[in-house]
Amino acid sequence: MDLVAGAVGSILTKLGELLHGEYKLQKGLPEQIEYLKNDLQSAHTALCKVGETPPEHLDRQVRLWAGDVREASYDMEDILDAFLVDVVEGACLNISRRWPSC
Repeated sequence: MDLVAGAVGSILTKLGELLHGEYKLQKGLPEQIEYLKNDLQSAHTALCKVGETPPEHLDRQVRLWAGDVREASYDMEDILDAFLVDVVEGACLNISRRWPSC
């Protein structure tokens, strides 16, 4: 299943952390993150079902879709990781003004 689901599970976890973290996000961004998270949960569920089906029983279009989503999930994870680094570094810079040990 991990081969089919790609990084979707990891992305869902990171989006949840971003939503529940104490980051100052732009107005409307939490709602957009929640919307994306819901869509990814649906895709993850579908990918899990695909992963449980023997490849020879899958329609070619389903195999192509699963591969595309898997590859896109790795790109999304890279982008999300870069964003989180920026957010955490930004938060750390703000904190370091008060506590230089950050």
